[in-house]
Amino acid sequence: NVSIETVRPRRIFCRSQYRLCSRARGIMNHAMIFWIYVLAALTGLGGCQSLPEHKVRLNSTQIAALKQEGFVKSEEGWEFSAAEKLMFGSNEETLLPNARGAVERISRLLISLDISNVRIDGHADLTGSTTYNDQISLRRAQVVRDVMVQVGISANEVRVRGLGNRSPVVSNKTADGRAQNRRVVIVIVSD
Repeated sequence: NVSIETVRPRRIFCRSQYRLCSRARGIMNHAMIFWIYVLAALTGLGGCQSLPEHKVRLNSTQIAALKQEGFVKSEEGWEFSAAEKLMFGSNEETLLPNARGAVERISRLLISLDISNVRIDGHADLTGSTTYNDQISLRRAQVVRDVMVQVGISANEVRVRGLGNRSPVVSNKTADGRAQNRRVVIVIVSD
């Protein structure tokens, strides 16, 4: 009798533990499915490179000052794309002194005009793999953002994108063309 009594509680305990485990597994399965959907949604958003941007409305004084600095109207707003001022060497992500000076001057102008919502688009030439060009173009944009933040623009107001070699301004067939395509464009997203 004693041995049966000790076996029975163990069986009852094991069965109740099994029921508890199966209930817990069911709850865990539902939780796992929930988190898989959440991660899938986040991954889908993370892979999207062009999230909706808030467009600012510029007044005539701001527009005149941007034009004077060399900004031109584009489909997305106002762009500073003077390639000779914001170009990079091959396989380089360091701003040359004259390019750094241009970024600092533009940053001070944007601060004085109270313009926010800046986007920096980094570009690369056709040499190198697509992955490498995407990475170096993003690092170039980040370098420009870092200078703008050092001057006093809030990091929250500056968005960066690495566009790789997808938007050349000229043909990549010559060394001069490749040099012009290794650039950063500063965009004021506006109406």
